[in-house]
Amino acid sequence: MVICNIAPLLYFYMKIKQLLFLAVLSPFVGLLGSAQAAPLVSIGESVDVFFNGSSSLQWQSNVFYDEASEVEDLKLTVSPGFEVNVGRGQSNADLRIITRYDIVRYDDLSALDNELFHIQARSSYQSGHWDVNGSVSYDEDQSSGLDGGSANLKGKIIESQSIRANVEGEYRLSPKLSVGSGVAYSDRQYQDEDALADRKSYAVPVDVFYELTPKVDLSIGYRYTTAEVGETKSGNAADGSLISGYDREEHFFNVGARGELLPKLNGFFKVGYRTYDSGDSSVQTISGGGLTQSRTNRASVGRMGVDASLTHSTTPKLMTSLKLHRGFGIGGEGQGTEITSVDLSSSYTINANYSASVNAGYTLREYTNSGREDNGFRTNVRLSYVPNTHWSFSAGYYYYENNSSQLGQSYEAHNVDLSASLRY
Repeated sequence: MVICNIAPLLYFYMKIKQLLFLAVLSPFVGLLGSAQAAPLVSIGESVDVFFNGSSSLQWQSNVFYDEASEVEDLKLTVSPGFEVNVGRGQSNADLRIITRYDIVRYDDLSALDNELFHIQARSSYQSGHWDVNGSVSYDEDQSSGLDGGSANLKGKIIESQSIRANVEGEYRLSPKLSVGSGVAYSDRQYQDEDALADRKSYAVPVDVFYELTPKVDLSIGYRYTTAEVGETKSGNAADGSLISGYDREEHFFNVGARGELLPKLNGFFKVGYRTYDSGDSSVQTISGGGLTQSRTNRASVGRMGVDASLTHSTTPKLMTSLKLHRGFGIGGEGQGTEITSVDLSSSYTINANYSASVNAGYTLREYTNSGREDNGFRTNVRLSYVPNTHWSFSAGYYYYENNSSQLGQSYEAHNVDLSASLRY
């Protein structure tokens, strides 16, 4: 009897050892030589190529974020990648191209195994009057709760493809006055999920900064956002519904400040008034063989808006950060949402090799047309070990809880992970 009781534990222990060995070993693939400070490849005097590899082994208590039927599993992710740096700081312009290929394997749920590609390019330019930054990225994602849990389908892993691009620039008109502007583009397409709404958005911010002191700038700004939300389908041909896509516009008028706002306190905040207006959608419903048609009635919404990111250097070893957001969003099924979120995190440098961090966050997501309300709580604790400039290791615990007024959308999830990364 004792042997029978111990056997499952031994199997689980051996499986952990096997997967952990693969997680730690995988970044070595193709890099069995000794690591040096120089990049993997240098081209000319301004181009460096690095290998960026990482692996993680994660235990998930609730893979599908399902309240009624929790499924746990072990997930191994091996992510080889490369980074190309152009410039080396020898000119006013720099360019970084970062690419990664995630190989995802589950221990039991092998049907969820996948390969995901990521690539991003970042560039910057600085001159006497100009500061310009830009980026463009393409990501393939797999998750059971995209958008912080707002896109969550029971018993399913959601796959999506996202393209993002943005350019931001600031021009100094005088020693005390500068103007910043740019454009941001986002396009998310869900794969084989008619119940979720694809969306595209464009945002154009304009800010005027005035130097109040050498360490603090005051700002007045405006941000315009327009979005295209795709159609959604639910049910089947005999009993289902089709909601057409729609357009929406958002405006954010704000004032704020940036820089060293108080001794040891750095960052920025913007406070103002946000408003958005959404078009209506046609709704076709099939029930019992009959077809009915109607239209939604999406009202305009206005409210106070906040964006803030502040960091306090409490001691030389302890850093504390606070992020605040109050604004609007789009739910997984295309619903308009009002979002209020708070994130508080601290990082502590134990010594030259070890550091620890803790994060606690809360998000209130209110669905404007359905009365649904979600309260999300999250906690993350992590210990990191960096033996040199090439290797880093970490272990962490993540907890997420969603309390929803909609039946079936409340859940809890616990994740524990071990990770290793190599930059050569």
